[in-house]
Amino acid sequence: MNKIKSLTITLPLFLWAAIIMVLTSIPGEKMPEIGLWNWDKFAHCAVYLILAFLLFRYLFLVRSFTIANAWKFGIIISIIYAGIDELHQIPIPNRLGTWPDFFADSLGVGIGIYAALRYFKWKTKKA
Repeated sequence: MNKIKSLTITLPLFLWAAIIMVLTSIPGEKMPEIGLWNWDKFAHCAVYLILAFLLFRYLFLVRSFTIANAWKFGIIISIIYAGIDELHQIPIPNRLGTWPDFFADSLGVGIGIYAALRYFKWKTKKA
């Protein structure tokens, strides 16, 4: 794989991971009010769905993991990152690291890895 293609796969992953950490570092009173519990959990799920998909893509295409190893390591790394993210919010004013948020993050990871797994299995069959 050439360096430009590798960068176009690597950069979105690391940018997305950085965006997650930056946004969850903002004190709670400066965040927009969502209002509904479900929307908050949906946001957690969606954010980590994207992260997990990007990580699977990176592991499979750039690091040349097998599909089996890309999904296993993708789940482990993404869930660890979600846990670290929830823990890092604890000392931030008006932010909480909570188990329900972690579970929503983890659900997003599962969906993202499943989507990536299906997509790349389909794509490799076509090739």
